[in-house]
Amino acid sequence: HKKGHFHKNFHSGNILVLGTTDTYIADFGLIGPANEQKSDDKIYGVLPYIAPEVLNGKSYTSSSDIYSFGVIMAELSSGNPPFHDRDHDLDL
Repeated sequence: HKKGHFHKNFHSGNILVLGTTDTYIADFGLIGPANEQKSDDKIYGVLPYIAPEVLNGKSYTSSSDIYSFGVIMAELSSGNPPFHDRDHDLDL
């Protein structure tokens, strides 16, 4: 984040845990500057982890990754994936 780059696809499936103390973030395929949007205007990522402002057409910011991190923390504390009881469609 200090260099103005953001993950843009941060979810629990992109966190690798090796042993008891080594944790890594994976899948940097969408990483890039916050103001760099894909030219096709499609939203990429796992829907329940995408920040609402991104779903509403705004650019990714550090807050977008922080939102995703918060969803991951809620998932860890509850033991359930986000919105586990709802379809991941337009109504989500």
